[in-house]
Amino acid sequence: MVKGFLFLLFTIPAVLYAQVWDFGIPEKLAKNINTEYEEAFPLLTPDGKTLYFTRVLYPGNRGGKFSGADAWVSSFDESRQTWGPASNTKAVENDNGTNAVIGIDAKGQTLYLMNTSANKKASGIYFMKKLSGGWSKPELIPIEGLDPLGFLSFYVSPDFEVIFISMKGQDSRGEEDLYVSFKKSSGEWTKPKNLGSSVNTTGFEISPFLSADKKRLYFSSNGHKGFGDADIFYCDRLYNTWDTWSAPRNLGEKLNTKKFDAYFSVYGDSLAYFSSNRDSNYADLYKIKLLPGNEVLAFGQRYLTSNEIARVLGAQVSRRIVFDDNTAALTAPQKELLFFIANKLIENDAINIQLSVVEENNAALSEARLNAVASQLKSNGVDNIRILLTNNERVKKISKSQGTIEILLYK
Repeated sequence: MVKGFLFLLFTIPAVLYAQVWDFGIPEKLAKNINTEYEEAFPLLTPDGKTLYFTRVLYPGNRGGKFSGADAWVSSFDESRQTWGPASNTKAVENDNGTNAVIGIDAKGQTLYLMNTSANKKASGIYFMKKLSGGWSKPELIPIEGLDPLGFLSFYVSPDFEVIFISMKGQDSRGEEDLYVSFKKSSGEWTKPKNLGSSVNTTGFEISPFLSADKKRLYFSSNGHKGFGDADIFYCDRLYNTWDTWSAPRNLGEKLNTKKFDAYFSVYGDSLAYFSSNRDSNYADLYKIKLLPGNEVLAFGQRYLTSNEIARVLGAQVSRRIVFDDNTAALTAPQKELLFFIANKLIENDAINIQLSVVEENNAALSEARLNAVASQLKSNGVDNIRILLTNNERVKKISKSQGTIEILLYK
């Protein structure tokens, strides 16, 4: 398996507002895509008709087997309902280094590329635009302060406002960490910022992918608790910031295995692609159907029973916050209840909180109410990473603009 792409030192690799998913059975893509060598980093165009991916250790790469990775592309064959033969000579100009498509704009007219080698220090990414006669030549997009020490990979959001970077930097916690860079009003990019200890570990965090609503980050890690080698996780931006993230959650054993699972990307509300070496020495590309799901806890976590909650809190107390019509304001008694719960949980730091919408009429109001309860708990001393927000899409609808937030405890 290949966890990332090498450059500089080597040339080859030695608030949950988003939907909670369950998964179907993973389906390996056909031989036009998968070979006996390594396939990774699948990205679909917005129309779903073109698939970009990388091949590594492949004799047919531009520079041969040991040159790095080539970017490959395949078009969907509607008549046969399968992916057609892949090419490494169409669209992307591969060279003797490592080449990969790392983002596609919302119209499918711009490709964002990684192009690295052992002989040059990476200073940014590249882009190509689709023209009437083909694709433009790659042009550099500098990223201020980009200073990777080994493996390097990227993901560029379709709106070209956010770039996620997996690299080992000067302030990394171990192996590769995840970083984020933002486009300034001037058009330049900010110095990559480490996502912090709630996301990054002493292991590696690689293959970032941002959801379409830009609230959820998928990635792969061997540093968080999982089923074996690298597992695929997700975390969510909290409080509408890029500085605070929920604790990463494992996507479960239907997707993850004892081997290497990574490069997860989601398309719409029904399909995802990823890379895994679950049944071979090298990774292949898979697709998997997305199904509605209820499980939101991380691997190995569980909800506390009513009796366990009573022991933690020292009493049987109401754990539902019912809001008045058309407001996200907490009443004084509700603030007192949250103060009581927060103080009990400060004494039990192994216990976490899930805030869940159980009755709602207005999605925006529900989000504001979730944030109001979370902010109150935070102001009472509960750490951000201990608060999980879930806006369940299958909640009970009520006729008025009332709403109920339920407080669940888990460990």
